[in-house]
Amino acid sequence: MFHSRIHIDYGDLVILYFSSQTQEPVIITSGGVFHNKYGRYPHDELVGQKYGSKIHSPAPNPGFVFALRPTPELWTLSLPHRTQILYMPDIAYITMRLGVRVGGSVIEAGTGSGSMTHALSRSVGKRGRVQSYEYHRVRWEKAKVEFEEHGLDNVILQHRNVCKDGFGDDVSGVEAVFLDLPAPWEAIPHAVKTLRPDMITKICCFSPCLEQVLKTVSTLRSEGFMDISTEEVLIRKYELVQPLPPSSNAFKTIDEIVKDLQDHEVRKESRRVIQMRTARQKVALAKQTEALSSTSAAPGDMSSVDITVPTEMTETGAKRSAEADDGEGQHESKRPKLDDPLTTTNESIGLSPVPPPAVLETTDGAPQQTKRSRREPVDPINTITYPKPPRHEITENLPTSTILTRPYPEMRGHTSYLTFASYYPASIRDLIVEPRPQAQRVGELLEEDKARPREQSQETEYGDVLVEETLGKMSEEDLWKLQST
Repeated sequence: MFHSRIHIDYGDLVILYFSSQTQEPVIITSGGVFHNKYGRYPHDELVGQKYGSKIHSPAPNPGFVFALRPTPELWTLSLPHRTQILYMPDIAYITMRLGVRVGGSVIEAGTGSGSMTHALSRSVGKRGRVQSYEYHRVRWEKAKVEFEEHGLDNVILQHRNVCKDGFGDDVSGVEAVFLDLPAPWEAIPHAVKTLRPDMITKICCFSPCLEQVLKTVSTLRSEGFMDISTEEVLIRKYELVQPLPPSSNAFKTIDEIVKDLQDHEVRKESRRVIQMRTARQKVALAKQTEALSSTSAAPGDMSSVDITVPTEMTETGAKRSAEADDGEGQHESKRPKLDDPLTTTNESIGLSPVPPPAVLETTDGAPQQTKRSRREPVDPINTITYPKPPRHEITENLPTSTILTRPYPEMRGHTSYLTFASYYPASIRDLIVEPRPQAQRVGELLEEDKARPREQSQETEYGDVLVEETLGKMSEEDLWKLQST
């Protein structure tokens, strides 16, 4: 599975990437075909292509796919689910906390779908070893076939119930243990026997319920594990928005927005006026045609009838005929187009011109405009405009109100709790358990405090001052020893 070949060949495992939510693992075979709603992809056409190439589906399907080289991350997203799996946030954190290294030896109890197994196999490398155990026979058989197809030679998969039968007498020198079991506390005593005795080893228990965590922690303490902690890994993705350049026209001032709205109203009113005028012209033409049919003139004599065709309609008909003769296939709108709305006037659309407002002179000689009547139309084009700042000054003040990043609405929530613990070599455990002088001193002080009369003691809210000072100078191991005694 882990290779650096450039081109796809028969027998290779290829991850077909359709989208971030859709990936499919495919083993390339002669004559094989993969098809879904995105298209049809023959395996023979994938052979010889470079990994990462964009493969298009043959006609009539318009889909495409990316053929990617398999990795543990892509396999986690595309594998067939037989059980609940671990995803990369948990896998990366567990691998770091367990101290998995190249050439190391790791135990995994609860193979499941093999997501964690693939990541551990890559982490230990060819010189390392992963001992994986699965008690469910059907899942063990499917996992064994997958590991052989993917070439995971450093993984030793066994069908075994480690909670009852242990990990085997031949397994030793293990540096890290990962337990993904319903009852990990039953396997912890067996795991202690496999740990390497000359170094600090680590263990991680993956449990979905807090009741399981409590039993696991109790067993870890009774077996001599230290540095016990339970943690939960959550991930929050953010959408990053690229800021707009200073010359962008995406943001407008209030004056520009008002001007756009006014121009829209002018265009809307202009279209309404043209529609009404065209309707009146059609009615007049219909009346003239009706009068022509009812006249007493000869059928071929048209001189006595006055038919006036509007100029706009004549020009429009001639224009359409010319376009039909050219055969360009571009159809103009049925309605006559106006000029630029910013230069359109009331006279050009058939409205009476708006008289300018009357100007009066005040006593000091300054001009003063009279108020318009409510019935007097207001020309929106001749409205007062205010000076606007340059474009670069607008965009420079945007960061205070522009959202450049935000979390995705969909987030991956809780999966399980991770309980970590360390198992120290016997020499270190003996030093921790051995009584310290400070611990003995605290015991003596406590005995003296009990024998001392209460009226002679210097008590505070928390007890004797000397005892509190001594407790504050003690290390964690001393306090642990004091508590156990």
